[in-house]
Amino acid sequence: MKPMWHNQAGLTLIELMLAMVIGLFLALGTVTVYTQSKASYQVSDAQARLQENLRFAIDVIEPDLRLARFWGRNNEPGFVNTPAGLAVFCGGANATALVTNFGQQVGSVDDTIGYGAVVPCAVPAGAAQPGSDVLMVRHVSAQQMPPTPGTVQARTDLGVVQVFNNGINPAGFGLNAQTHDVVVNFYYVATGSDLDPNVPSLRRWTLDNAGNLVDEEIIAGVESLHVQFGVDEPATGSVTRYVDGNDPIITPGAVGFLPDAEIVAVRLWILMRSYLPEPTFVDQNVYTPPDADAAVINPGTPGFPVNVRRQQITKTIHLRNNRI
Repeated sequence: MKPMWHNQAGLTLIELMLAMVIGLFLALGTVTVYTQSKASYQVSDAQARLQENLRFAIDVIEPDLRLARFWGRNNEPGFVNTPAGLAVFCGGANATALVTNFGQQVGSVDDTIGYGAVVPCAVPAGAAQPGSDVLMVRHVSAQQMPPTPGTVQARTDLGVVQVFNNGINPAGFGLNAQTHDVVVNFYYVATGSDLDPNVPSLRRWTLDNAGNLVDEEIIAGVESLHVQFGVDEPATGSVTRYVDGNDPIITPGAVGFLPDAEIVAVRLWILMRSYLPEPTFVDQNVYTPPDADAAVINPGTPGFPVNVRRQQITKTIHLRNNRI
């Protein structure tokens, strides 16, 4: 009888090499699956971040627009009285006339006019994204506020609104009168952001608590903003057509101006890009703003890199306070 060790043998060199090759194939497959899963996750995460950022931008602008023409106890801008001594500044420039243009509860500067026609502050050349619109919104705060020195506020009643900034409620109002902060916002797209000078951003000039227009960033990644107004021409309470911000029917003094036309809705179009480029990605889409005179956006043109992901959104917001 032979010992048991005579029936045992090790692997031959050929068997060992075959085992190593099979192991390498299995490892390669595992690495490939991991790499593909990671790439798929990164794409999904980038898309989710774009959607989240777009929602955030809309969530900031929409409540502001819904309050347009809200003046506390009434919604009539013609009742607003502004004292002669009120002064609002923007980067050292006088912006009082711009801020107190309360007859224009919502408005926009069309991309064909340019950013410089809106805010008189000293803005560096090229700071605003070419081809984007500027959205202007004016109203008072939803909440009542205590009188605060230096803050531009409004004392409102059914038939009168008095603007003041001395921290003392104006006299002559009834017991039901309310005090609110005046809210003025001008939204625009900048070529850079606080995050990165090469990443565009949605920003706004806003009236602060000291009675000055100050520039603040809302979110980075917004490449373009376009605004159209839904106009009710025969005063039926519904939109008859959408027009650009420089359309004659809503421009006082222009040929074709319709004084009875009411802006009852605002259509926003926003184009958002990812923060970081992807070396292997090429954006082959073409983006068409709703403005009739706006240029089509082709990735790869100056200011619109080709190796970033993008999403666009269109949102129509109805203005409840404009239905009179």
